[in-house]
Amino acid sequence: MKNQHATACRRAEIEDFTVHDWRHHWASHCVMAGIDLITIMNMGGWKSLRMVQRYSSVSVDHMRTAINKLS
Repeated sequence: MKNQHATACRRAEIEDFTVHDWRHHWASHCVMAGIDLITIMNMGGWKSLRMVQRYSSVSVDHMRTAINKLS
């Protein structure tokens, strides 16, 4: 898997992106897609919601869309 990752990054001209970064990327996209944290925790193999929260982050656009739902 590391070889495929390195090849993909080289082809895309991406530097400083590790295999581990995919876990952050995946968790963040799950959250932004509306998948609940318990499901993400189970699918990602984390033992606590705290770790899911640490791994996942949402984009500014996602936050803006969420806030606009209040109006």
